[in-house]
Amino acid sequence: MPPVIVATQHPRAVTWSRHSLGVRPARSARHLVRQWLTRHACAEHVIEAAELVVAELVANAVQHGGYPTALTLDIDHPTLHAEGVLLICVHDPGAEEPIAPGLNTQSLCGFHECGRGLSIVAALSQAWGVVRHQDRHKHVWCELPVPQGHVSAPA
Repeated sequence: MPPVIVATQHPRAVTWSRHSLGVRPARSARHLVRQWLTRHACAEHVIEAAELVVAELVANAVQHGGYPTALTLDIDHPTLHAEGVLLICVHDPGAEEPIAPGLNTQSLCGFHECGRGLSIVAALSQAWGVVRHQDRHKHVWCELPVPQGHVSAPA
């Protein structure tokens, strides 16, 4: 089944529904992000950062939020005077708030890999946060910088 794309505000934005993420949502999300950013001629380092951030956010949504209900990308192209921004947002129905990076997660996880997702997101992002909606869904978002000359019109 092809990915389900929800209508967006402008041609530089896309939203995939939960059905597009399938049974391996983090892996599917990475694949969708790579395809879409490649079509927008993003530089490889921007694509790799976006893939990693998306995988972490989707994995957190699966583990703590029940299941991601949607994934949105919105790219603001760089101009001659300013870098652009790639906004990434993962929507989920979970009530649990993400734990801010910097908190000691070793006591929770020992030396295992769990608990590092938002630290990775924070390290790669210029900003990140959580928006809670009245319907109790939350949107965990981040902004990745897109340097000047590292994105063009969709191919």
